[in-house]
Amino acid sequence: MKKTFLKIFFLSTIFLTLFFNTAKGVEIESPIRFRTIEEIVDKTIDRIFGIGIILAPLMVVIGGIYILAAGGDPNKVSKGKEVIKWAIVGLAIILFSKGIQQLIKQILT
Repeated sequence: MKKTFLKIFFLSTIFLTLFFNTAKGVEIESPIRFRTIEEIVDKTIDRIFGIGIILAPLMVVIGGIYILAAGGDPNKVSKGKEVIKWAIVGLAIILFSKGIQQLIKQILT
């Protein structure tokens, strides 16, 4: 009962605030910052690129730690080499994707 009352109270407060603010001519700004699909794609690729640039060297370091901590175990050494190999492949894919994005932009504009 108490939770239901609180929900109704908060929702009615929000509704009344929005209603009276818009009735006075106050406009609510759109939370969407992007106007075109191109902007959305650019920002998404930029974010993924930034995350990948940070994670790829980190994964190479983690692979090196696997190799150093292997203690002569060939399975752990091969696991460390696999981590390093796939981190480098992932970094190459990220770099190529950024280059392909720029190439497509130049072709289309």
